[in-house]
Amino acid sequence: MSAAALACVRCGHDSEDLLGGGCSRCAAAGTPASLSTVYDLEAARDGLLAALDGPVRGIGRYEAVLPVAAADVAAPDTGDTPLVDAPALADAVGVGRVLVKDESRGPTWSFKDRAAAVAAAHARRLGSPGLVVASTGNAAAATAAHAIRAGLPALVLFARGVNPTMSAFVRAYGADVVVTPTKADRWSLMRHAVGELGWYPNSNFASPAVGNVAYALDGYKTIGYELWEQLGRRAPGAVYFAVCYGDGLAGVGKAFDELRAMGLCDRGPRLSGGEIYGSLERALRDGAEVVEPAEVDHETAAFSITAAQSTYQALRAVRGSSGWVSAISEDELAAAHRLFAERAGFFVETSSAAALAALVRDRAEGRIGPDDEAVLVCSSTGLKSIDHDAVAADPPLIADASALAEHLATTRGKR
Repeated sequence: MSAAALACVRCGHDSEDLLGGGCSRCAAAGTPASLSTVYDLEAARDGLLAALDGPVRGIGRYEAVLPVAAADVAAPDTGDTPLVDAPALADAVGVGRVLVKDESRGPTWSFKDRAAAVAAAHARRLGSPGLVVASTGNAAAATAAHAIRAGLPALVLFARGVNPTMSAFVRAYGADVVVTPTKADRWSLMRHAVGELGWYPNSNFASPAVGNVAYALDGYKTIGYELWEQLGRRAPGAVYFAVCYGDGLAGVGKAFDELRAMGLCDRGPRLSGGEIYGSLERALRDGAEVVEPAEVDHETAAFSITAAQSTYQALRAVRGSSGWVSAISEDELAAAHRLFAERAGFFVETSSAAALAALVRDRAEGRIGPDDEAVLVCSSTGLKSIDHDAVAADPPLIADASALAEHLATTRGKR
């Protein structure tokens, strides 16, 4: 644990605002940007290498590059998720190798557990009265669960129309759940809770968006550190995320930046992914330095990644790694969701399928080659989006062997 300061990812300005909504200088200039933790990486290197020879698993293994000690984290074993080879999926996409980083194995079944575990520990260390989050579901569930483990209350701000499955999931943890008329109202209430009441934020609350608070975002770095370890201390060719504000993607990029700075890795992966409304795709295409809001022109089954405007930190991570983000259609999303299940055996949250849809698009458009390697981050389980999944018609009613044989001959012929 050696975090020394906060600095803006755009202008590099130091900041002492532990729980702010991004860089105040860049916000005033109309170029919103997030803050990032700054570590003494020379000291962190020795601690990291020592931990790699020890028995601790999960995010606690990487405490040398986190803002909290493993002993302060109520669930330090969060993380340590498997990296699963998916050769049939690689064949279907037409690339050399596909691996799935299965983040559905976390305590609340999503990659958001990593940030929430760090946020809860940091909140307790700062003496915050509780945690507050504005979310469509995954971050809300993770915040509620890890707050409970840390002995803190959680305030969850949903917008009207939230997925009922996710709402029930979050309420099961005993969080104080509030529903606001609009998404923008969530951020207004959250700014009050943070600024006036001292609650610890575990999601974006700035407008325009800058992403999560810097300390919590470091929880996502551990995905990158785990990938590096699981691949024999090397970087994968590419990492694909379902992208909303890009916190996870930026966190993985930061992990490999740190590994390179410590002399433990010679390069990072290409960082890519799929979004819904296209704010990052347009910024990348136009060479822009500010991510502008896109038009919200259709409903989507990917309710976890519905932001109209992503963040500069995501743009910076993708552009700096020579990656790409594609705006995914609902048809591409549904096809990728089926492909995940039928070729890799993963029932992912519909939003998570945007990562695979982006890989398919990149292969078709030549951004990734036939011999390349890609990691798909399975950000959450399909059980969370089962109300939105496009499932097949009811199965046939069959009572005798001849009808079963006819049915199997038909279905096998379609595969």
